[in-house]
Amino acid sequence: MKALILAGGSGERFWPLSTSNTPKQFLKLFGDKSLIKQTFERLLYRLKAEDIFVVTSEENIEKLLKELPEIPIENVIKEPFKRNTAPACFLGVLAIGPDEVILTVPCDHRIPDFESFWESVDKAIHGVNKYGGLYTFGIKPTRPETGYGYIEIGKKLEDGIYEVSRFREKPNLETAMEFLKSGKFYWNSGMFVWRGVDFIEEVKRTKPVIYEKLIGVNFKDEEDLKKRYMEIPDISVDYAVLERSSNIKMVEGEFEWSDVGNWSSIVELEGYSEDEGNVVLIDSEKIFVKTNKKPVAVIGLSRIVVIDSPDGILVCHEDHVQRVKDVVRKLKNRRYVV
Repeated sequence: MKALILAGGSGERFWPLSTSNTPKQFLKLFGDKSLIKQTFERLLYRLKAEDIFVVTSEENIEKLLKELPEIPIENVIKEPFKRNTAPACFLGVLAIGPDEVILTVPCDHRIPDFESFWESVDKAIHGVNKYGGLYTFGIKPTRPETGYGYIEIGKKLEDGIYEVSRFREKPNLETAMEFLKSGKFYWNSGMFVWRGVDFIEEVKRTKPVIYEKLIGVNFKDEEDLKKRYMEIPDISVDYAVLERSSNIKMVEGEFEWSDVGNWSSIVELEGYSEDEGNVVLIDSEKIFVKTNKKPVAVIGLSRIVVIDSPDGILVCHEDHVQRVKDVVRKLKNRRYVV
């Protein structure tokens, strides 16, 4: 089998630490290794470096090769510009080959237990060989989360493998509580296993414009690839393929997982800051502060996130961390480099 890492994102929800010069996947949010390095090492736990491919943007290639010196340069697939995960997955499958079973993962998730992760991957590979179809990993919810999409399971095929009834968008709190209570819904992890030819055929059926524009592309002809990319939609693999297909299966991912989607994910994993060192809290509770050496003081507030970096300062209520992307958009409109 082969693995494909999707590394074309910018991580705007992690501004001001994540910028165009240092996208989220290159940040060292946990320990001394970047998110993409941790992802690569999780795959190296069972695969060789030559079996791992990465789809990324041209501006990130130099940083990528510095971060992952083991990966062969020919395994780095360059997108002319961002077109979301559906074109990226299709481009990766074409580069790897139709006969391979391919594990596709984002570059910036946190999964500390490699062994449990690979046990679930093995189950998905077994499913591909026995039942066919495209496989996604569902994470059993532990809380009524409103920031994730959900998978509703259908018929149980065997232990830990289900047919997918449907995908559900990010719910409101009341709906999320109903999902949790029913026991039939899982968080959509955004990780997949499929045989290349099966994915190609599903894209041909569900989103033919991507198939028609990219099939037969010459990867060595950058101008040809750029022209083709200009004519395809910016669309996620969930919208383009998974939600339109009747041949989707789900494997229950029995491992600790976080998509590290925004600052709330970091708060959840690291816990709130203490009144110590260069963090001063007065009459304040549930405060998260990330700073380098600069003293930061918070007075009379609760559930506030404060991020200090050389590129900017973020002060945000926990309930609004999803809106950090709006900050980045406004700064770009005002001609700031972010």
